[in-house]
Amino acid sequence: MFCKNCGTQISEDAKFCSSCGASLESTSAPQQTDTTQEIIIMKGLCNRVKSAFSVQNGNAILTNKRFIYLKHSLAKTMVIGAFVNFTKGSYDFDIPVSNIHSIEDGRQGISKTIIINTKDGEKYNFYFTNREEWKIHLQNVID
Repeated sequence: MFCKNCGTQISEDAKFCSSCGASLESTSAPQQTDTTQEIIIMKGLCNRVKSAFSVQNGNAILTNKRFIYLKHSLAKTMVIGAFVNFTKGSYDFDIPVSNIHSIEDGRQGISKTIIINTKDGEKYNFYFTNREEWKIHLQNVID
């Protein structure tokens, strides 16, 4: 038997490695990956297209578990103008990855957008900075 930490050969009945001191309890059972930990995959500027005449400034965070949308209030946008994009925004909603059915290309005027379709029939249309990169990461988390 060998220590999984340092590779030193050890006796079958040892509880600790004689070389590095690592516990050998975990060497007898297969290690499991912690799938409960939420990991940020991407974040950045994201405007929600609510209608042909209504676009809400905000930011988005994509994790391995959910898509989170953070909106900027109209008052904040009016006060600081374009500089609002340098602020984080306030939590508006999130979509669990398990509820995302598909993504598709969309449009808002001449701008390309990404539409997130949920399993419960909702459609969310977003304009992203780095749209293609977002599209790839979104597709990867739902596959």
